[in-house]
Amino acid sequence: MSSDPPNESRPDLHESSLTVPSDSENYSSSNNEPSPSPPSSSSSPLILYSPPTFWGLLRGAAINLLLPFVNGLMLGFGELLAHEAAFRFGWSGTKVFPSGRTSRSVGPGVELRGDPSMQRRQDQEMDELTSLE
Repeated sequence: MSSDPPNESRPDLHESSLTVPSDSENYSSSNNEPSPSPPSSSSSPLILYSPPTFWGLLRGAAINLLLPFVNGLMLGFGELLAHEAAFRFGWSGTKVFPSGRTSRSVGPGVELRGDPSMQRRQDQEMDELTSLE
């Protein structure tokens, strides 16, 4: 294989008279020549562009504005449903109400703390509201 020069071992296809017909051409059973195309029935030009219509603009707006909104709603409801199911089955220690923090950061180096007696009162009210009795 290395002894054959690359140009002498392969025929040059540019000079070949072999023509391979395409599969998309129409063939008759007697010969391999394509059948002539039927003459066009009308001489009207092919319209490639038409200006947008009201219904086309409305359809485009619905697809690009309404469907993402509905998709976001479905994702949000799915997340709420999954969280509720996880809470009902007791998976991963999920809680319906977030744990109350006694302080929160309001700025760099500044912390806002609540009144401890007020927090106890709120915790008691929350326990009363969420009890199953």
